[in-house]
This record gives sequence, structure tokens and C-alpha cells, in this order.
Amino acid sequence: MVARVVLSFDDAIVKEVELSRPLTVVGRHPDCDVVIEHPAISGRHMLFRVVNRTVYAEDLASTNGMRVNGLATGHQVLHHLDLIEVGRHKMHFFEDALLGAGLTSLEKTVLTEYERTMLAAHVEEAPRARGNDSDLSRTMAIAREPAPSVASARAAALALRVLKGDRAGERIALEQANTMIGVAGGDSALVVKRGAATYLVRFSGEEPRLNRRALGAGAHVLKAHDVIEVGRTSFEVVDAP
Repeated sequence: MVARVVLSFDDAIVKEVELSRPLTVVGRHPDCDVVIEHPAISGRHMLFRVVNRTVYAEDLASTNGMRVNGLATGHQVLHHLDLIEVGRHKMHFFEDALLGAGLTSLEKTVLTEYERTMLAAHVEEAPRARGNDSDLSRTMAIAREPAPSVASARAAALALRVLKGDRAGERIALEQANTMIGVAGGDSALVVKRGAATYLVRFSGEEPRLNRRALGAGAHVLKAHDVIEVGRTSFEVVDAP
């Protein structure tokens, strides 16, 4: 399995890192495999662990913690298109087998009806964050939002209502992990469900618009009443019945 993450900050791509080693450590310390020089990042913030064909994201007792698809977590199995947030930086996770000709930019990802969870039989304990490293141990704390409750996670279920196009008035259930909208082989986008969050990602063709603005690179969180335009079809995000 070949996997990689694309590190971005304020929607600008910083670097692309292949996860070719059993452990890839991310942090502010210069000895880390992925160095992020920002005060919101701890000296050794988190790591990616590759076990057989499974990739894990693991927090290293960092000041600001780690989020995967918007949810705070200390340990998470990763899937294609997952979004990892550390401090104010984002890392989009990709599996090369699902990228066809390869990754050229965040908005040119390709995913069909695919969802996999493979649990490793044994996972070693994550290494502890090493001792203080002068200024590197003083991390700027970021105020955290409380984790969503089970009730709020259920309330986050969404669907799409076709506003304009051949299927106007039709409701599209977002029950699958990944739902393609638009025209296959033409202008299309991907709606991705991860945990309690739902994201929109460009698929192919002309760039979609979200609330009348060009979608741009990366995955974008969807909420009720958002309007998506893909080619000649437009959709409204609505609460699922």
C-alpha cells in the first residue's frame, strides 16, 4: 500500500509527504519527519503509523490535539480522502491506488463507491512525546470546540434536493460513504461522509460552486441550506428525514 498526505495551511498547499516508513512523526521539532514551524504545533505533535495495509493517525499528547474529519481523536484508522487537522494546518490523506494517474492537486482526486476498514491484529503502543525542547515545548494553545454529542451527530445527517436540472425536485439520500453528483465523465463532484461530518470535493470537469463561490482545492464541510452547483445542475443541502 502506498499512501500520502498533502499538508496545507490557509488553503495553500505546503508539501506532499509519502508515508513510506512504519512511523512518520509530525511536529515542530527539527528532528520530526514532517516539520511544521508554527506555534500551534507541539514539538512532537502526532504520527502516522503503517501496519500492514492500514494507516493510523495517533496524537502524541500534544497541546492542541488532533482532529480527523472534524472530530477530536487520539487514535484513528485512516481512509482515502480523510482530513487530519493539527493546530491550524490540514493534512488530506490519499491512497495512491484510488488516484489513478496520481495526485496532481487536492481538487483533482478520484473516488468511486469505495469504503474500507481494515483493523490490524496488533498495534504497538505509540511512542510518548519526548522531553521538553526549550521553546519547542511551549505551544500556543488553541481554544477547542466541544466534541459533538451522539444526538448532534445524528442531527448532522444530510440529503440533497435537486433545485435545477433533469431531476428537479428529486431528493438524493446521502447514505453511502461516497456519493457522486453531476454527470459521470463530465462535470461532477463527490459528497463524502466521514463520522458526523459531510464534505464536498471536486471530482471531474468544470469546478463546482458552493454558495455561488468556486469550490477551490480540498474538502469543504457541508451544512443544511448550502447550495451546490455542478455543471447545469444545482442542489440544496437539506436535513435528512
